[in-house]
Amino acid sequence: MSSSPPSPAITTTSLCVLEIRFPNTHKDVVVMAGDGGLIDIGFQGLMHSWFRREKFTTIMLDNEVYGNTGGQESGMTNHGKVLKMAPRGKFGEKVDALGLAKVAKVDYIARLAPTNPARVARTVRRAIMVAREVGSSYVQAYTSCNIEYSIPTPLVMQDAFDIEKERYGFEEIISEPAKEYLRSKGEKIK
Repeated sequence: MSSSPPSPAITTTSLCVLEIRFPNTHKDVVVMAGDGGLIDIGFQGLMHSWFRREKFTTIMLDNEVYGNTGGQESGMTNHGKVLKMAPRGKFGEKVDALGLAKVAKVDYIARLAPTNPARVARTVRRAIMVAREVGSSYVQAYTSCNIEYSIPTPLVMQDAFDIEKERYGFEEIISEPAKEYLRSKGEKIK
């Protein structure tokens, strides 16, 4: 649809166009973008879409750096992290995107690292199901930036396991209406 990164603003328009072009036909819409595109560049659109309770899934691929600009810090970079374009380390704290999603009352929120393919598939499936019928959903997925952090390709999965253990453990926050809906569809929810 566009050569620029997907954004919640583009998605809002897409939802309207799909409704006009295909009335009475449901389309699942998923925004997948990096941390810079969603938190630094697309923050306003993201938050407004959540506050409007728009029914689409947002998946953030969080590599904690602007990888396409040569190692520039992003809002999702950890405090003190030294990067090519932040040689003294990042000044501020990492944005608490999960906390923002909670404040916006997003119906399905999850954080994960790609260490368990079945969990990744289940999480994305649940997010899409909730967005289909209940409200907004958000998945924050850690993705290694092996180029900017100089991680040899064979060690990328080990990096994911290490980061998961250190600070990116699986977390799933589901609103009561979303739990009820998922259970009605056979999902086992705690």
